[in-house]
Amino acid sequence: MLPLKKQIIHLLETRAFDQLHSLPATSHKIVNILVTLSYDKKKERAWRAIEAVGVLSKDIAQSDPDTVRNIVGRLLWMLRDESGGIGWSAPEMLGEIVKNNPHLCADIAPIIVSFHEEKMLTAGTFWATGRIGRINEETAGYAIPILVSSLNSEDMNVRGNAAYALGELGALGAEIKLKTLMSDSAELDFYSNSTLNKMTVGELASEALRKLAA
Repeated sequence: MLPLKKQIIHLLETRAFDQLHSLPATSHKIVNILVTLSYDKKKERAWRAIEAVGVLSKDIAQSDPDTVRNIVGRLLWMLRDESGGIGWSAPEMLGEIVKNNPHLCADIAPIIVSFHEEKMLTAGTFWATGRIGRINEETAGYAIPILVSSLNSEDMNVRGNAAYALGELGALGAEIKLKTLMSDSAELDFYSNSTLNKMTVGELASEALRKLAA
């Protein structure tokens, strides 16, 4: 039998995220490995590990919701100074957990958004916000002004992910600012449909506008 890490990598490569829960190991051990695989976000595998944390958390929550809350607590700890700065993928993983457990973890959504103030986390926080979507009006009301103001960022990753999130949050009123980005040709890595692609800020803004018009 393959070592656990290689089994997990195989499931990530084949997008079989729903089979992680069936591996012969504790959920704690599986999550630990997924966290270590999530560090290098230039690699598609890292993003699949991030997505997989959310899928696994949904399976765990069916029988043991407390374990999911413990995973959330650990990821939040990783974002604090005492963790040694190892939590650069934590906002995205937290976003995937909330996305997959909207009732259990709705209170975590605004906490995730609050991490936008940390420069190294801003783009990932906005991506996570988009993945969560309009979970409730309180979170949307808090996030939308932050996202709109971030469309002016000099960082293409921040602009692109802010545009994406505005579309997912149904941010009516953001159309004028989004239209100014439609010709923005700055290119960034963007993960969707379990695939890491190159997209321009303009493409993400245009897609957000299509969603807002729907």
